[in-house]
Amino acid sequence: MQREIELFRKEYKKQKKLENIINSKILVRPNVKKWHVAVSFAVLPFLILFMILTPCLLNISLIYKISITLIFLLLIVEVYVRFLLIVIVKRYQAVASEEIRRRCKCIPSCSEYAIICLRKIFPLFIALLKIRKRLYKTCNGEEYKIDFPLKKMGEDFENKL
Repeated sequence: MQREIELFRKEYKKQKKLENIINSKILVRPNVKKWHVAVSFAVLPFLILFMILTPCLLNISLIYKISITLIFLLLIVEVYVRFLLIVIVKRYQAVASEEIRRRCKCIPSCSEYAIICLRKIFPLFIALLKIRKRLYKTCNGEEYKIDFPLKKMGEDFENKL
């Protein structure tokens, strides 16, 4: 019984410390305008057109044309869509009210977590799965948590506490 009470006190202190860190944190407001997002979306059709036309203009066999098209498609998805998603998350950070952004009880916040996932080496598909898991399972708003996409990042943060 005494051990359970001690564990409860320890967890309560940890929760209070995390609560203080989260509530006193200054929210970063990136300088991302509407036109940044609009231009990012406007460039995508031109990239796709380039991806389709470039192999067609080359005087090579069909298999090479298909291969080049697939490589371009992979580059667009892995690089440009990743960049586009980061711009969208930063735009959310710029316009979302403080009340909405403070609902997240995790360190780092869900939007920061998404940017970390998208910037790290994860393949885009895995990054999107990690972000989805964070938004719909981990961040349930009931208790304060430390949840970094990489285990080492979480350990480094907890060592600083």
